[in-house]
Amino acid sequence: MQDWNSDMVIDHGVLDEDHHRTHELIRRFLALPAEDDQRLRAIALLERLRDLSIQHFMREEKVQIAIRYPLLNEHRAQHRRMIVLLGEIIEQVEARESVFPFGYIKTQTDQLLPHWFLEHFTRADLPLKLHIAKTPTVMKALAR
Repeated sequence: MQDWNSDMVIDHGVLDEDHHRTHELIRRFLALPAEDDQRLRAIALLERLRDLSIQHFMREEKVQIAIRYPLLNEHRAQHRRMIVLLGEIIEQVEARESVFPFGYIKTQTDQLLPHWFLEHFTRADLPLKLHIAKTPTVMKALAR
């Protein structure tokens, strides 16, 4: 997964902090060995990722509402799909009586999470940057 860099900055604030924390949680998940004794650590990281994502999506949608972002409904729908996907991944990792062994699920998730993050970030979040830049007074009011 590519390193976090200045090209990923959107608001110089809480959204960037959330994105950076999300990026770091995914990197930590990717670093786990695909061995069954890592299952509980994997679940804990995925649950933290889901919790952070839920909080972040609420913050991001609040910003989008405040700046009258024209793609809010589409963006919100993507957020909802991602939360469902994370829930499904967690269920698969938790399932000890699964058709698929933990190593297989971990390997699949290792491919999916970076794609999920970078795809949503580049296609949905980066375009938001221009709208945020046009509304600095709204962003300052939200920061209070």
